[in-house]
Amino acid sequence: MQALRRVAIVSATRTPIGTFGGSLMKLKNHDLAAVAIKDAVAQVPNLDASSLGDVRIGCCMEDIESLNVARVASLLAGIPETVPAVTTNRVCTSSMEALITATLQIQAGWINSAVVGGVESMSNAPYVLPDARWGARFQDSTMKDSIVHALHAGSKVIKYPSDGPVEWARGKPYIMGLTAEFLAEKYGFTREQQDEVALRSQNNAERASTTGIFDSEITPVVIKGKKGKETIVSKDEHFKPGLTMDQLASLPPAFIPKTGTVTAGNSSGINDGACAMVIMAEEEAERQGIEPLAYVTGAGMGACSPDMMGCSPVPAVHNLMERTGRKSVNEWERVEVNEAFAAQYLAVEKELELNREVWWLVLGLNEVFWRWWCRLLLLFP
Repeated sequence: MQALRRVAIVSATRTPIGTFGGSLMKLKNHDLAAVAIKDAVAQVPNLDASSLGDVRIGCCMEDIESLNVARVASLLAGIPETVPAVTTNRVCTSSMEALITATLQIQAGWINSAVVGGVESMSNAPYVLPDARWGARFQDSTMKDSIVHALHAGSKVIKYPSDGPVEWARGKPYIMGLTAEFLAEKYGFTREQQDEVALRSQNNAERASTTGIFDSEITPVVIKGKKGKETIVSKDEHFKPGLTMDQLASLPPAFIPKTGTVTAGNSSGINDGACAMVIMAEEEAERQGIEPLAYVTGAGMGACSPDMMGCSPVPAVHNLMERTGRKSVNEWERVEVNEAFAAQYLAVEKELELNREVWWLVLGLNEVFWRWWCRLLLLFP
C-alpha cells in the first residue's frame, strides 16, 4: 500500500477582524474571502494558479448573492476558471473542514495543491421572511433575524433533553449562550472565574495587536468610498482596550436575567473577516523550491451533546492524541483553544488539564462562527 503524501502549508494570511457593524461591514463574504485568497496565492513565489487542484473555503452563513462563496471569491481573486471550488460548512469548524478535506485530497494523490480557508460577514447576515412566499397573502408577517436563529444551533428542532440536568431548560430550545450557562452550572464555574478568563484573553489580544505581533499575518483590506476615497483597515477591531475586571463585573447577565453568569464581556463577539492558506504536497513544494511554513501532521474529530456543544474539543483532542500516538496534551509545545465563551473554555481546560499560563486564549478575537480554526494555525506555525 502506497504511503500517504506529506502535506505542507506554504502560505497563510488573514484579513483584520472587523467588529459587528464595523469597518468591514460593507464587504460581503465573497469580497473578504477574495482578499485573503489573492494574497495567500501571491505569497507563494512563482505559483501558477492554474495548477491549483481545488479551492475550499468554510462559511456558515452564505450570502444569497454568492452561494458557493468559495467559487465566487476564487474568481474575484483571479484564480483561473478551470480551478474548481467548494464551500464547506461544519459551523464553527468550517475552515478546519476545508483544510482537512483538501489535505486528504493531496494525501490520496487526487491533487497536488489547494487554497483553503474560511470567511464570514456577520454584519451582512440578513433578516428573513420565511412565510412570505406562500403564507402572507392577506396578513402581516414577522421578520426573523438569521443570526439569532442560527445561534439556536438546531435546538428549535432538537430541544433540550427532557431528562437534562438543567431542570428549567427541559424540553425547550436554547441559544448558544445558554449552552455556556449549562456548562457553568455543570462544573460550578463562578462569574469571577469566567471574567478572569475573559480579561486575560482581551488583554492578550490588545497586546498582540498594539505591539505588532499580528501584523505579519494580516492582509490589509482596502475599502473604496465616495469620490474614489480609500480607507485601509489593517488592525483587529473587536478587543476592548484597557478592559478591567471592574468593567466586566458591571455587565448584566446576557442570557439568564439576574442569576446568570454569562455576559457580553465573557462571551465571544460577532465579527467579520476571512483567512486563507495555500497547501501542497511536500514533493511539489520541493520541486518548486518553496520553503514550507509548517506541515499538517494530524487532525482529530469529536462530538458531544448539542446542549454542551462547547465541550466537543475534548473528544476531538482525544481522537487526535489517539491518531498521533500521544498520551498527554503536554506533549505538544503549544496549544490554542478557540473560545466561544469563557465558561466553555474553562470546561475544556478542566477536561484536558490545560495550563493557561502556557497556552493562548482567543476570546478577545473570536466570534461565534466560521473560520477560526484556520486562524489558529496562523498564530503558531
